Amino acid sequence: MLSHINIKVTGDAALTPLAWFFQTVATKTPLPLRRILVLGCGGGMLEREIMQAGWAREIVAIDLSSKVLAVAAAQAQALGLTGIQYFQADMNSLPVGRPPFTPGSFDAVLGVASVHHCANLERLYQDILCLLAPQGWFFMNEYVGADQFQWPDHQIRHLNRIAALLPEHLMTMRDGRCKKHFSRPSVEEVVAVDPSEAVRSSALLPVLARYFPQSAVRPYGGSLLHMLLAGVAQNFAGEQAAPYLRSVIAAEDELCQTGQLPHDFACVIARAPANPASMPDHCVPA
Repeated sequence: MLSHINIKVTGDAALTPLAWFFQTVATKTPLPLRRILVLGCGGGMLEREIMQAGWAREIVAIDLSSKVLAVAAAQAQALGLTGIQYFQADMNSLPVGRPPFTPGSFDAVLGVASVHHCANLERLYQDILCLLAPQGWFFMNEYVGADQFQWPDHQIRHLNRIAALLPEHLMTMRDGRCKKHFSRPSVEEVVAVDPSEAVRSSALLPVLARYFPQSAVRPYGGSLLHMLLAGVAQNFAGEQAAPYLRSVIAAEDELCQTGQLPHDFACVIARAPANPASMPDHCVPA
């Protein structure tokens, strides 16, 4: 499955979206980058990968949860990784101007599976422009589908038709339940688990275009596979299940290519303008 995503985004089954981003950066800017900001870092896997690959000298990583920040910091320390700083902060209102969030001081900002939790996208993108150095880089790998997972009826119908064709053992979860009849969760159910979940996910790309006109967007489907494989992905790992997985991937590809389904996931590489005068009015890069 990962190789399928890699091909969609990078054109190379062995090249991940993150590696593609830094490969693209390296064509314009020498690596390692001086300073990177990671949004919604969670357990810190992204920062550790970046530091271990030698793509950055310094990383500032934020999350709203102090508990996951402690876990991330401990993991980095256990691996002997220096140069990563962790801060509790909210993407909806980044503390621009308060050290270490100095305007114009970041070569890149990354949001991976995090920006779809942001409600105030306009403020976030404006703050990112403020924090980036001229011609700095912004990378996202995000869910961009229906807000709060309110998928349209036709998307659920396609999902159920395909699920009905799959053997029961492939759709059986570890607790013994069989996933066969899909329905969208209610907004209340989504909010009960996480009030920020996909709060404005469908607006990520349209709003981004207003702030970052220099953007390369690589959609990679997920409109069926995201729901279909949740909780049962392990069942599709073996050779016997491979033909079924290829068939589902092919079905989703065709539905997306013909415009019958949207892409629910996308990677983006965007750049800040070269001219500081085009930055937000409140922001004067250092």
